Amino acid sequence: MKKGGIVLVAFAGVLLLGALGYFVISHYGSLNYEWKTNLNEYKVYHLLGSSTLSGYIKADGEISVYILTKEAFEKMKRGEHFEYYKAWEHVKSIEFNDVKIPQGDYILVVKNEENKMQWISVKLREKKSA
Repeated sequence: MKKGGIVLVAFAGVLLLGALGYFVISHYGSLNYEWKTNLNEYKVYHLLGSSTLSGYIKADGEISVYILTKEAFEKMKRGEHFEYYKAWEHVKSIEFNDVKIPQGDYILVVKNEENKMQWISVKLREKKSA
């Protein structure tokens, strides 16, 4: 019986730590997200609704960066007209200074505009709005 109680307390402790970690990350900000990679056609980053986005994206060629919904991204991939929340088109670098992300299911899409491009470097930080 004593052994079962210890296991139960340990399991409850692990659950408590996991819940606390989830709350801190989702309420106070996400972990940094970094790429330094080859870029084929698109790179996608999922955003938290009601948050602010800070960081940068740099590339060795021309990119376009969009904040849009998943449905709009599917239209973009099919070559159809699509709407976006914010866009930075045909740039080599972009810096985000507390860009507000509305409530909802948004993604950040980095689109490769050049076939010869070899890499992008991305460092982003989201902070949940109060």
